[in-house]
Amino acid sequence: MRSDLVSPRSFVVDVDGPVHVADYGGAPNVPTLVCVHGLGNSHVTWRPFAQALAGSHRILAVDLPGHGRLPRAGRSVSVAANQDLLDRVLQRLDSPAVVVGHSMGASIAVLQAAYRPDTVAALVLLAPPVPRRRVEPISPALAAHVLLCAWPSLARTALGFQLRRLGPEEYVRRRLQLTCASEEAIDEATRRLLVELVAADCSGEGHAAFVEAARSVGLLVARGNAYTCAIEAVQAPTLVLHGALDRILPEGGLRRLAALQPLWQTSLLDGVGHSPHLEAPVRTAELVREFIDTLGATASRPLVPADPQRDVHSAGPTASGGR
Repeated sequence: MRSDLVSPRSFVVDVDGPVHVADYGGAPNVPTLVCVHGLGNSHVTWRPFAQALAGSHRILAVDLPGHGRLPRAGRSVSVAANQDLLDRVLQRLDSPAVVVGHSMGASIAVLQAAYRPDTVAALVLLAPPVPRRRVEPISPALAAHVLLCAWPSLARTALGFQLRRLGPEEYVRRRLQLTCASEEAIDEATRRLLVELVAADCSGEGHAAFVEAARSVGLLVARGNAYTCAIEAVQAPTLVLHGALDRILPEGGLRRLAALQPLWQTSLLDGVGHSPHLEAPVRTAELVREFIDTLGATASRPLVPADPQRDVHSAGPTASGGR
């Protein structure tokens, strides 16, 4: 993977508050993908994936409140609130769009497709959470997060202490070890930007957003009936990619999704953990490209941002929030 990935052009869309969107570019009149990051991530994690699709697709990556370049500014970071934010952004981008979601972002994308089907032409879900069964055990990697998020104040304190003890670089390295099958797969430029974002979060806003969003995702999957109904309601063509070495969400979830939606295309990626777009961007991009090529013109059309409010500097991200 190249380390000289091009920095995105950034713009801010006003949807009852600023929303930062990173535009990774692409040739004129190519299909556009609107990407929604996972818990504790940001637009930065889409850089390798965008590079792998350069020339054939345009990548727009949305930052959710409290992540990347988007300050929380008092906004809710629940799954429901983030789905409403995505809905407003898609309206400004002249949807319907191909929406790509990772982990928590995949849940948000599913809800968007279920509740606002007119805005989603197709879905790509990377490591999506699935409704939990009552007796289903929690993976060891996820158990610590579940315990911490049961006590939000304690969780924020613990994360802040861990960051101060380890320092930004080691903090990021350990998070990558948890979410990736091999942290060595992450290119140095992306790793450096992730560290910069962590170092910039002096107020701890990112930790608070992480804990509250994690609680919301946990409730969504634990109270499985509504989420199950949303999955079953999705009519858009959907591709699901799941890493065979995912420590956060076991591959059994992929089989459950296939049972709920037999027409969805599903692939289990050998040697990949919880972040296919970050660990195996070329392989992930190839599967996404093949999927989009099978879609009709409506799902593959380019999007043009509808009057973005203002441009911001296009250098590497500097605002706080992501990890």
